[in-house]
Amino acid sequence: MAAPRLTRRAFLRLMLIAGIGGGLAFAERRTRPVGLRQFLTWLLRGWRRRVEPPATVALGASLSYDEALLRDALIALWDEAGMPDVAGKRVLVKPNLIEWIEGRPLVTAPEVVGAVIDGLRARGAAEIVVGEGPGFRRDAGPVVTQSGLADVLARRGVPFIDLNYDDPQPVPPRDGWFPGRSRLWLPRHVVEADLIISVAKLKTHHWAGVTLSLKNLFGVVPGIRYGWPKNMLHVNGITPSILGLKQALPPVVSVIDGIVGMEGDGPLFGTPVPHGVLAVGKDPLAVDVIGARLMGFDPEEIEHLALGIWAGIGQGVHIEVRGAPIESLRRRYRRPPK
Repeated sequence: MAAPRLTRRAFLRLMLIAGIGGGLAFAERRTRPVGLRQFLTWLLRGWRRRVEPPATVALGASLSYDEALLRDALIALWDEAGMPDVAGKRVLVKPNLIEWIEGRPLVTAPEVVGAVIDGLRARGAAEIVVGEGPGFRRDAGPVVTQSGLADVLARRGVPFIDLNYDDPQPVPPRDGWFPGRSRLWLPRHVVEADLIISVAKLKTHHWAGVTLSLKNLFGVVPGIRYGWPKNMLHVNGITPSILGLKQALPPVVSVIDGIVGMEGDGPLFGTPVPHGVLAVGKDPLAVDVIGARLMGFDPEEIEHLALGIWAGIGQGVHIEVRGAPIESLRRRYRRPPK
C-alpha cells in the first residue's frame, strides 16, 4: 500500500502548533507555542516511524448486525490484527454515543459493543466496563437506553459509566500537546484502565473531517470539569487536542463500526451509507488512516491524521492490511459541508 505523503502543508501546520516560524506561527491566536525542541522531537519520532515495522489493520467485509456473526467476526479480526493480550486486564470499552436520532447512524451499534465484550470475556479480561461522556448531553442515560445499548449490557452484566461524572483524576499532559497546562482531568475508570478500546463509528465530521477512533476519544473528557460542549480543550485547536488526548491516555486500541457509516453533514446530520465493514487494530492512527481510505479520503487531507503521521503519534506510513482487501471495500463518501 502506498504510504501517505508527508506534505508541506502538514509540516507547516505542525510548525504553527509548535510556535515555530515567526509571525506565521502565531497566525492562529488559539495556538500556544511549545518551542523548537518539542517540534524537533515530534519530527524525529515521525521519521523513525518510517523505518519501523508496519502496523496491522484487519478488515472484515459483508457483515450485518447479527450478534453471533459479529462475535465470530471480531474474534477472528482480533487475532488477525495481533491485538494485545487482555487476560487479567481491566478494560474500558468506549463507544460513540454522541446522540440518538431515529434512523440516523449516529452511535456505535450496540451489537458491535456486545460482540467486543463477548470477545474480551472469551480472552479472560478481568474487568470490563463500558463508558462514554457525550459532548452535548449532560446525561448519557437516554442515549444508552434509546440506542438499545442498555439491553445489550444488562444481558451481559456489564456496567455503564457516564464518564462526564466519573470522579475526575489529575494526569500530566504528555508530549507537549497542551502547553501551559500542568494537568488534565480524566475519569477514574479511564485512568485505572489497563486498556481502552475505542469502538468508533465510520462517519464524517464537520470540524475534524472524519470521526473515527482518535476523535472518538473526546468522550473520555469529563464534562463536570470541562463543560458542554467540550470545547475548553480546543484552546490549541481541535487537532492538538485530539493528538494530545491520545498521548495522555493508557494504551488504546481500535474497533471501527462501518457496517452502516455516515456521509455528508456528520457527525449528527449526515446520511447513512450501507458499507458492511469492520476495522480492527492496535494502532489507532493506522486504523484511522485505513478508515479514511475506506471512505475515499486521502489521509493527508485530514489534519489530525496528517499531523499525527508527522509527529509519530502512531504508525501512519507503513500499514499492512489483512483480511478483506481494502480495494474492494472503498467507497466515495460525500464530504461534510464547509
